[in-house]
Amino acid sequence: MNCQLDRITIHYESIGQGRPLVALSGSPGDSRIGRSWTEPVFEARPGWQRIYVDLPGTPRTPGRDWITCADDVMDVLCDFVDAVIPDQPFAVTGASLGAYFAHGMAYRKEAQVDGVCLLAPWLTPEDAQPLPEPVLFIEDPEIRSQLDPDDAEFFTELFVIETQKTLDWYQNVVIPAREGADRKFWPRVMENWRFSFDIDSLRFEKPALVIAGRQDTHTGYYDIQLIMECYQRGTFVVLDRAGHALGVEQEVLFRALFNEWLDRVVEGSSAS
Repeated sequence: MNCQLDRITIHYESIGQGRPLVALSGSPGDSRIGRSWTEPVFEARPGWQRIYVDLPGTPRTPGRDWITCADDVMDVLCDFVDAVIPDQPFAVTGASLGAYFAHGMAYRKEAQVDGVCLLAPWLTPEDAQPLPEPVLFIEDPEIRSQLDPDDAEFFTELFVIETQKTLDWYQNVVIPAREGADRKFWPRVMENWRFSFDIDSLRFEKPALVIAGRQDTHTGYYDIQLIMECYQRGTFVVLDRAGHALGVEQEVLFRALFNEWLDRVVEGSSAS
């Protein structure tokens, strides 16, 4: 599906009916990655409308030259919400770079947002925080040999376990989700990555969940302690044996935590 805004068309997928959950993709991969983590949860959980949004610069939402900073992206995403679910309360989740904008959404749409979930969150540039040293708990060169050299290198960076399951997910989800992405768009935009508003002053008092991978060499885990005061009802988890693809490597724990967060969102919105 496409949402035509004034100067950009946003691709999104809407699945199910009920309470809206806006899910923001990372980059350069699109929403197929995050959707593969969360959608299985809803097979046994009706009553939610899942709105999976592709950020600008991803394969199905082309970037635009006039988008020059994080504020511009935030404006686009707020306009999207206003167009698709006007004046409705909603929960928001974001993975990787999408988590940064879900964090911003909690500030910009605080009265409307019922809950926030940040997954493997990108919150500051890589050179602004310590990142874990690369590690592999399960190494299988035979698995890697099924990929071309560029994909094999990224596969190794993404995971801390190399199994047929992680390979299948990478081939069936990650590769298609990254194909055709604008690789120049985000490096240019994120030269101006700070929001103009004071995101550190956020005091969000509805259910939140933040999950990072202990061995995530892309976004690390150090930053989540810096935003703990932003989320007064936040659960903060660092998962061992998990890299940037924590929803695959720690599938059972991830689904349990995500389900519990959804329970808290329903409980909180029903009580209000």
